[in-house]
Amino acid sequence: MASVIELATTEIRGQEPCWYLSEINQPASDSKSVRRIQTITVIRNDHKVKLKRDLGDARLFADEFQLICGVPDEKGGGEALYTVEEALGMARQMNIAPPSKPEIAPKDWNKIFWDNVEEKKKWKRGASVFGPGYNKQRNT
Repeated sequence: MASVIELATTEIRGQEPCWYLSEINQPASDSKSVRRIQTITVIRNDHKVKLKRDLGDARLFADEFQLICGVPDEKGGGEALYTVEEALGMARQMNIAPPSKPEIAPKDWNKIFWDNVEEKKKWKRGASVFGPGYNKQRNT
């Protein structure tokens, strides 16, 4: 299947098997803005070929994402599940309607402390516990 070495290219075709597609934000060369960079890896003649292109200002796009379009096997090869055209369609859909972010309610640390029986007992006798995994007590 595909070799470990990835070659760079300047052109891909829509019907080539797509192995990987990502859109990430990177600083521009002038370091004054952030650009959206799309990386597409295709399988061409049993080699992975990578195309990187600048899509524009990162503020115009939804969250960063990665599409793993190929499934590796235990022999070092694998199978591409989508074509470049299908993967680009999924990428466009993700930029049009980004996945909804669940609202995370803030934790009530005061209630968590007082609900913890062990903490309550230590507080009553003047001891404290610091950090996960180890106990450091004072005033015991």
